Amino acid sequence: MRRIIALFSFIIAITSLNAQQKISYLLTNQADLNKVTVQITFDALPASDANLVIPRSAPGTYILTNYMAFVDDAVGYTTTGKQLPGMIGDGSFFTFGESNDLLNKVSYTVDIQKMEIDLLDASSSSKARKDYLGLFGYSVFGFIEGLETEAINLMINTDPSWPIFSTLRPDINRKYGTDSYEAENYAALVDAQYLLGTGVQVIRVEEAQIPLFVAAYTETTVALEGIGETGLSSLQKLADYFGYIPMPHYTLVYEFLTPISERHDYGFNMEHLNSMTAHRDISREYNPTNDLGTIIHHMGHSWLPLRSWGEGYRPFTWQVAPLIETIWLNEGFIWYVSFQNILHNEEILSWWKSNMDNAPDFIKTKTLKELSLLGSTQYASDFRIGKNLFSRGALMAFDLDGHIQKQTNGEKSFKDAMLGLLHWSNENQRAFKYDEIEPIMSQATGVDLSAIWNTWQKAPK
Repeated sequence: MRRIIALFSFIIAITSLNAQQKISYLLTNQADLNKVTVQITFDALPASDANLVIPRSAPGTYILTNYMAFVDDAVGYTTTGKQLPGMIGDGSFFTFGESNDLLNKVSYTVDIQKMEIDLLDASSSSKARKDYLGLFGYSVFGFIEGLETEAINLMINTDPSWPIFSTLRPDINRKYGTDSYEAENYAALVDAQYLLGTGVQVIRVEEAQIPLFVAAYTETTVALEGIGETGLSSLQKLADYFGYIPMPHYTLVYEFLTPISERHDYGFNMEHLNSMTAHRDISREYNPTNDLGTIIHHMGHSWLPLRSWGEGYRPFTWQVAPLIETIWLNEGFIWYVSFQNILHNEEILSWWKSNMDNAPDFIKTKTLKELSLLGSTQYASDFRIGKNLFSRGALMAFDLDGHIQKQTNGEKSFKDAMLGLLHWSNENQRAFKYDEIEPIMSQATGVDLSAIWNTWQKAPK
């Protein structure tokens, strides 16, 4: 009986251990500093079933980016030590043949320098400079198809003299040469940023309600404390508005760069779950106080859509830019909260209206949902689409706000509608469907919002 119990306990222990096993990623910065090698180790699969997917898009980017173009030397490794060359599939992925050989590791190289040269939008590209390597997770990390939800252990190896920083676990006390990180799943891994090199500066902003950091690479003189003060002010204003902070920590990631060419654009920024990234051309004067609206807006995305989202935004389809019907909500509602409610910008309404009035016919004739679908891949590539999406969403929020306040004698406002969406997402832990949005907001405010909702769904007159 004791032997049976011991054997049973051993089986349970082994089963538990296997359940806790993580996928391992190893990122190595090559000696020339312009390339990285990524190695992924996983439980063995038949080679015919192992597809290495390279992302084409990421949440909130609203664009297709051919990161596959910067990947070389894809190789699969079998449990017997055999190497199988990666072959480009019909989409953004590599295959490793049709054999039943068990594959448990793949590796590939990413050319960061080529990426920065070829991608004209700085907000889409990782960077490689003499004393700096700045990596967007989704631009360098692929995944084995079907394993996206598994927990991940990441190891980073670089020059022993280089400190390593990541928004996954921000800290002013950085390790040199090697560091490791845990990620809940693939989405958490690639949402983060990884900053390597002696050119990276990191400060922690004191007196913030949560750990707040500024991490920057700058090719000119910039006082990070000024960015930190603006970030602290933004965090406090958003916390006052929403009444709580959902992020466990937050990092403002800035790059001040010498332009690669006149065609390269350093104007767009990007939001992430617990961070934002900003890119600046050093030939232009920088004043951190002028970034207040930008930081509030992108930090505000940590509430919506990063923690309250519609279909297509999450779970994300990494191999394509998914068709999203609610970009106007993702962007417009936060534009309204940031600039109208928090900053009280008196001119912003006129600008939103002018964006709609001056739009070309191919934009004016589209319904809100149709325009959002168009913006799923072209939001910033033709920014008239993007500007009209957030302008329509912001003006809808303005109309909703006025109606809610009038019907409740000022006791409730658009903030209650926003909190209704956030609380609903927290309770249900899924994307809300399109026809669920208005009922959620109506219930949260106690006001029938259907008439205003239906009006804004139509193409502008």
